[in-house]
Amino acid sequence: MLKHLFFCTMMFGVLGSYVSAQETAKKSGRGDPQTAMVNQFLKQLEPAALSQETTDKIKENFDKTVKEVMAKRKAANLTPQMLKDRTEAGKKAREEGKKPKEVREIALAAMNATEEQKKVLIETEEMLSKTRIEIGKMLTDEQMGKLPKQFQTNLKEAPTKKNAKL
Repeated sequence: MLKHLFFCTMMFGVLGSYVSAQETAKKSGRGDPQTAMVNQFLKQLEPAALSQETTDKIKENFDKTVKEVMAKRKAANLTPQMLKDRTEAGKKAREEGKKPKEVREIALAAMNATEEQKKVLIETEEMLSKTRIEIGKMLTDEQMGKLPKQFQTNLKEAPTKKNAKL
């Protein structure tokens, strides 16, 4: 009886530590960056209460673009640390009241990237922007209205001189 009790206790201990180690790995590693990027985007769309079919189309479309973006960034050796440095510098510049053009220049300078890397970054951001606009076109006005204003802006085409509303 004592051996049986000891055996069961050991099994629970081993299984418990295994599950705990898996949860820790998931939390610390945050998983695949590509999947994280797609999931974060879909999470922002949750207030719109999209149908499963629409969500699947959006996920497929955004996932395709994210794969291309990640491949281009990897080929250009754009590291996560470089992107983090850029984000932090941009945030600090915005808090200091800098104009958008200045913020962009400061953020790009903070990356310590080559001209080629900066070019790839700008190109991949444009790819993501175009995909967001395509996704915005899939949503109804009612669905768009449920989203935060800043996110709505990301899903719409920026007015140009030709199509600007006077």
